[in-house]
Amino acid sequence: MRRLIGITPEKPVFREQERITAMIRSGRVCYFHIRKPAFTEEQLRAYLRPFPQDVRERLTLHDHHALAAEMGIGGVHLNRRNPQLAENLKGKRVSVSCHSIEEILQWKAEADYCFLSPVFDSISKQGYRSGFALSELKRLFDDGVLDDRVCALSGVTFDNIPQLEAVGFRSFALLSALWELPRTMFITHYNDRFGYVDGAMAVLEGGLRFVQLRMKDAADREVLAAAEALRPVCDRHAALLTVDDRIHLLDSGLFDGVHVGKNDMPVAAAKEMTDSRYLLGATCNTAADVAAATSDGADYIGLGPFRFTGTKKNLSPILGIEGYRSILKGRGKDALPVYAIGGITPADLPELRAAGVYGVAVSGGVIGSENVAAVVSQFVSNEH
Repeated sequence: MRRLIGITPEKPVFREQERITAMIRSGRVCYFHIRKPAFTEEQLRAYLRPFPQDVRERLTLHDHHALAAEMGIGGVHLNRRNPQLAENLKGKRVSVSCHSIEEILQWKAEADYCFLSPVFDSISKQGYRSGFALSELKRLFDDGVLDDRVCALSGVTFDNIPQLEAVGFRSFALLSALWELPRTMFITHYNDRFGYVDGAMAVLEGGLRFVQLRMKDAADREVLAAAEALRPVCDRHAALLTVDDRIHLLDSGLFDGVHVGKNDMPVAAAKEMTDSRYLLGATCNTAADVAAATSDGADYIGLGPFRFTGTKKNLSPILGIEGYRSILKGRGKDALPVYAIGGITPADLPELRAAGVYGVAVSGGVIGSENVAAVVSQFVSNEH
């Protein structure tokens, strides 16, 4: 059975504790490793306080191990900074970092599980190269030298997990792959079959993990009522829930972020309000728009329209595939994620991805299809 173990980024990300809680409670991950090497003990204590007790049992500390006993944290991780287990922590779940087969053999009988790294070149650490041949690791699994207590670490993504499973791994530690934005965003819409809420619930049940609540003509109280219904469902699926335009509703605690349109609040002003606590998206139509939104602090860009869509009033000039190629040409790998929007179907995904698009935003075309589940499945299967 596949076991996923999450690792925090060193620097805080938006709504980090809430997202970890959702990933654990949804079953998306089994354990979560809290790796904040720059935190003082008091900073880490403050970071841990928001977690409910059932979630704390699934957390593992890389530093300041004394807090595990003080705060009911379930596990501690041994590494070069903290190589020994304190006597009063011997009842805790123990994991350890290993960088050779010899270290695995030394520790695997004492630890609950061992991280073996780097199995692939690291995504988060520049120059951290794989030190193992997959063929040799497979031989070691076949011979019983390695077993299901050995967890693959470094460069692990949802794309290459099947490759590692073929080698013999059953446990996988994920960092970047868990924190990157989902590649398909659903923007709420309604039709004769679906309202805003049940349409969003249908796509969440199908596997999409990013919902933008867009209710342009509704009152704030209606938007909040919809968010109150969707928030627990999003948490159950470890999905993001953002709101279109209404940045003042972030104080409700129901949203992970906000998306501002070209005629809404300026991106720079929105960034002052969201800072790093919330995800900030911005609508763009030109290369100049993209450059401005990037410099003003957006976290992702909705670029479009790809083709005509009846979902949105006051449509900007249609880009088509050549427009995306022109605007996104030459962007570096660290550029902001760009979502294509406007009448997109699953058949468009390969061409859009080749043009440099990170993901897509979908809406009326999904809930207006005859088989919503089948269309959602096509988008989900192309996410990795």
